[in-house]
Amino acid sequence: MILGIDAGTSAVKLAVLDGNIIHTTYYQPNHDTTAHTLQLALERSGIDSLPITHVGITGLNGSRCGVEHLGLPHCTVSELDAIGCAGCFLSGKDNALVVNMGTGTTFVPAHGGQYTHLGGTGIGGGTLMGLGRGLLGVDTPLELFHLADQGDMGQVDLRIGDLFQGSETLDPTLTSSNLAKASPSSTQADWAAGLLNLVLECTGTMAMLACGTHQVSDVVLLGALTKLPQAKARFQVFTQFYSPNYHIAPHADCATAIGTALLAKENTSWI
Repeated sequence: MILGIDAGTSAVKLAVLDGNIIHTTYYQPNHDTTAHTLQLALERSGIDSLPITHVGITGLNGSRCGVEHLGLPHCTVSELDAIGCAGCFLSGKDNALVVNMGTGTTFVPAHGGQYTHLGGTGIGGGTLMGLGRGLLGVDTPLELFHLADQGDMGQVDLRIGDLFQGSETLDPTLTSSNLAKASPSSTQADWAAGLLNLVLECTGTMAMLACGTHQVSDVVLLGALTKLPQAKARFQVFTQFYSPNYHIAPHADCATAIGTALLAKENTSWI
């Protein structure tokens, strides 16, 4: 069995593969992803009891997450390659734009097993939590997501329907201007819903524009934010009104760890 580790800036993602996906774990500590965090994630998930033979590691904190303490052969995998590989593997697509919605957002066009870095944006889960803390005093993702579920983004977002009846390509529910309708009567829940929509819509729009440039018709979405019910609903709207098809991959929250394990399996230079 091969263990893939994605030690990111705000969470550790783990995946165990043995031909198939055996186990995945998303662990978000209250501190950085150090060796202590990795050990906790392994213990709490039960992965440390599995017969792991090799380990692949990626992520910004990969070099200091303590993988050497596991005492197993290990290798480092390109995070961009892991994102692209995971997106294709999980979606069954070999020609797609893979979008990883993490603390920030990364865009990786994938074509026939080749993955390139198109670019990225600082807008992501970290943006959402920063705005949540600063504007709403919310400290945890679950608190923010629960609050957003109770809100109405139509109370803070200016929609097409607020301006005119819409058209064939402009549905009245589409956003004309994020947060432009906010007022003193908008509740914290409305603000939370609007902030979440802001991040999801910015990502969806940038992906749509990138698809036109790279002539792909499928967007594969990865990352923890894709697990939210609001994300599924919002990207369905993008698929309905724009040309790319948006796919939320299974195991999306641990996808990069899965891609890391897949690429590590092909590695011949173990440490």
